[in-house]
This record gives sequence, structure tokens and C-alpha cells, in this order.
Amino acid sequence: MKNNIFYTVFLVFVMLAGLFFYSCKSSKNISDNKKQEIDEKSWFAFNDYLVEASKQKVLGNFNDAIQIYQNCIKIDPNNAAPYFELSNLVLSQGDWVTALKYSIKAASLDHENMWYQLHLAMLYQRNGMPNKSAEIYKNLIKSEPDRVDFYYNLSSILSTIGKIKEAIKVLDNAEKRFGVSEPVCLEKERLWMQVGNPKNAIAEIEKLIVSNPQEPRYYGILAESYVQINQRDKALEAYKKLLEIDGNNGLAHLSMSDYYRVTNEPEKSFSELKLAFESDDVDVDMKVKMLMSFIDVSEKNDAMNGKAYELLEILLKVHADDPKAHTLYADYLIKDKKYAEAAEQLRIVIKTEKDKFLIWEQLLYLEIQLTNNKLLYEESKEAMELFPNQPTAFMFNGLASFEMKNYQEAIDVLKKGLEQTVENIPLTVQFYTYLGEAYYRLKKYNESDQAFDNLLKIDPKNVIIMNNYSYYLSLRSDSLEKAERMIAYVMELAPDNATYLDTYAWVLYKRNKFEEAKKYLEKALRDGTSHSAVIVEHYGDIIYKLGDTQKALEQWKKAKEIGKGSDFLEQKISEGKLIE
Repeated sequence: MKNNIFYTVFLVFVMLAGLFFYSCKSSKNISDNKKQEIDEKSWFAFNDYLVEASKQKVLGNFNDAIQIYQNCIKIDPNNAAPYFELSNLVLSQGDWVTALKYSIKAASLDHENMWYQLHLAMLYQRNGMPNKSAEIYKNLIKSEPDRVDFYYNLSSILSTIGKIKEAIKVLDNAEKRFGVSEPVCLEKERLWMQVGNPKNAIAEIEKLIVSNPQEPRYYGILAESYVQINQRDKALEAYKKLLEIDGNNGLAHLSMSDYYRVTNEPEKSFSELKLAFESDDVDVDMKVKMLMSFIDVSEKNDAMNGKAYELLEILLKVHADDPKAHTLYADYLIKDKKYAEAAEQLRIVIKTEKDKFLIWEQLLYLEIQLTNNKLLYEESKEAMELFPNQPTAFMFNGLASFEMKNYQEAIDVLKKGLEQTVENIPLTVQFYTYLGEAYYRLKKYNESDQAFDNLLKIDPKNVIIMNNYSYYLSLRSDSLEKAERMIAYVMELAPDNATYLDTYAWVLYKRNKFEEAKKYLEKALRDGTSHSAVIVEHYGDIIYKLGDTQKALEQWKKAKEIGKGSDFLEQKISEGKLIE
């Protein structure tokens, strides 16, 4: 606390010293016909108010400071310092109009104070009076002819109000006084182009080249000027001259690539583009942006795709440590369905960009595509630790645990993630799906049914879940009416799906509706799914119930030839009877 008080007192002291200087200087500069003599007592009162106002300003009590500065004016209305301070204070409060009023007064009382004049010039501009601001700078140049910034400011003001040639003349005067300089020539080049005089504009750049013929940038600027007026041949010559001086200039190669593209010379254009990509002059963001524009085109054009990969290899070589290069390469690999290589690139990215969840998410989706459950589990676990509020990371980990048959671990993770899904319905549906399946594998049927019921409350037309739920209930011979009601609704939504037809038939079978079950299962078989061992085995079971044991045995044997059926399939065949 002591240090803060000391610092505040120090600031007040410095400000007071300045204000005392302002007040004394202002009094000396008041003309005889305006000067108002004040007695010694008033003079001390004026300075006491000045001290107190400055103190309040330092403390941030701006309204108090404004009132006290106004007391200074009442005592000595011809002292410029309080007006100047008031102008700054009300300006800090956003009142440009009142700030201008005080600034005009301060500048009129002390017209020789350069800082008052500069402040007034700025306020004239802010209040939409650039002509008055220009007049002040003209007077300042007369009194301070060696301030080059005054010439620049005056030229800028004149150009904004459309007095371009007058602005150029100001810069000509600056050049006569200070010599040829880059800022002046570049501004004059811009202004000459603005008034439609490219010849004079180019002359300004050529003047720069004469002043420093080994500066490659000037040739680049000259080339851009020629491009702007559609003199591409001269632009090409300027770029070639640039490359004679600086052969590795990536921006020049980039410009030449564009030139050859316009002149329909694709091979030359691509050669220059590769040289640009090999250069550090062209930043990685520009290269990435250019390659991103290749993606859509390269999908439909094998030649372009090959060129894109050439550029990508250069990009990775030059910017091996930049994660953006690896991320873009991954995007290309994903486009070409090279998921394993894409995943490797993203793993490089997350080593340095651990805080980018979108990269993690993309990597985890790739692990699903690659069915790499071990890596999906490990990487999603790290993602959960890094992003404990991202439910997607929990979903991936729950899925990996489920696929690795760690059902209880899957349930624990999924329940945590489910708490964070908020109103994300699609994600909530996925959580309930995996929860229901995991509970079912652990034979926790009540919890499994509850998960599916919760899911159907928020997604009542989810045919996949209704199909699976119905089938699970039928396997347990539990809530068969509910199972039939759900699968019947599924059939309304998807009447020709063989998997759903099989489920419907099996529910009907469990309800002893064998003839009806046979009809739906035969429809499933006609629809080309006879390659499913389970469906063919189910067909044999139904036929057996209908009394045709020989045909049932034929179907069971056929199911065995197709693939894996139920755990009882071998016993059914060996004993020639239905085992349930």
C-alpha cells in the first residue's frame, strides 16, 4: 500500500510541475489586450486549484477534476492550461464537441504552443472539419519546417478530402527538403494511381530504384504497379530483375506463377509455384490457404491431386514444425481415404497443439474408421483428461471400452459424459445407445431397458434402436406385446428392410404366431438376405414349429454353411430337433 501511495504522489508531483510550466508559459503568451492581471492571492488560489484538479485526475475522479479546472478558469479566464486539460478530460469521456470547444479556447490563448495546435487539429478531424485541421498543419509547417510528420499528416488530410494534387504538392515539398524517401515515394505512387496517372506513379517507384538499385522490394512494387495497369510484360521484367538480385524471393516466384497462370502457361506457373513454396518469404498461412483451394478441384482431377501432393511434400519439408502443415496434409489424406496416414499426421499435431479439441476429435473419428480400439481407448482417455467438459471425448472412450468388452468401464464413462450433453440430442442418443448395449451385455436388463426407453423419449422414430430393443425383449421373452408394438411401428417406417423383417418375424414367433412369422421371414429371404446365418436358422425354427421337421433340418444345415448362427445350431442339427 505504501508503494502505491508513493507512486501516486510522484505522478501528481510530475503533473503539477508540468501544469505550473503551462500556466506560467500561458500567462506570458497572452497578448496585452487580453491579459488580465490577478492579485497575488488569486494567483495562489489558481495554483491551489490546479494542484487539486491534477490530483483528482490522477486518482481517476474525472468529474471532480473538471469542476476544479472550471474554478481555475473563473479566477484566470485567460490562462490556456485549464482549457487544454478540460479538453482532454471531456474527450476521454467521449464528448468530442465540448472537447473541441475547450481546445479552440486553449489554442487561441496560446497560439504558439505546438501541442495545443496539434490537439486542436486532431479534434477538428474527429468533428468532421478536415479543412480547418489542414490549415493548422499548414501553419505548423511554416513554424516547424523540419518536422517531416507534419507534411505526411497534411498530405493525408488533403487526400481524404479529395485534394489529391495539393496533397502530392505537399509531399513534393517534403522531398525537396528531406530528400528521396520510401514513405514519400510510395504515398505519391498511390496518389498518382488514384487520380489515374500511372506514368507519374511508376516514375515514383523508379525514383526509389535509382536511389537504391539493389533493394529487391522496389522491383516487386514496380511489378505490382505494372500489374495494376495491366502491363504484365513489364511486370514480368521487373520480377526477373528482382530475382537477379534475390533469387530465393518467394513472393516474386509467387507473382510469376500468377503471371504464367494468366498467360495460360500451366507448367511454368506450377514450377514457379513450387519455388514459392520452397521459400520462407511466403508464410505458411498463405501456402495453406492456397492448398485448401486445391482440395475441391483435386477431388475431380487426378493431375491436380498429384500436384497438390507435390506442394504438400514441399510444405512439410519447409515447415516441418508447423502444425498447420500437418493438419492440412491430414485433410488431403482423409479426402483420399488414407485414414492411417492421416491419423499419423494428426498425432504429430497433438504433440504440440494439445489444446485443440477439434484435432483430437478428428483423430478419434479416424480411429473408429480404422477400428483401432486400443488406440481409440488410449487417445480418448487422454482427451478426457485434457477436456473434462467435452462429452464427445467420453463417448469415444465409452465406445472403445464397449468394443474391448470392458462393459462396466464403458458404463461408468458413458454416465459421466451423459451428464454434460445438455441439449445436444444427437449426442445424447449415442450415449443412451451405448449405455443400453453395455447394460445388456452385462445382463442388467432393467438398466438396459431404461436406457433405451430414455432414448426413445427424445428420439421416438429411431428405427435402429426400436428394432434392437424389440429383438432383445424377444430373446428374453419379456414384454412381448411392447416388443411387437415397437417392431410393427418400425415396419411402417421401413417395410422392406430384411433385418427388421427378421426381428418382426422373431417377435411373432415368440408370441406363437408362427404362420405370420413365416410370411415375414420369407419376405426377408426373398429380399436377398439369405446369406445371413441367423435369419436362415430362424426360418428353420419357425418351420419346425409348423411341423415340417425335415425342411427345418435343411435350413439349419444351410445356416451352418453360411456362417455363425446361435449357440444351439450344432445341437439342432445333430439331434434333428428344435433346442431353445
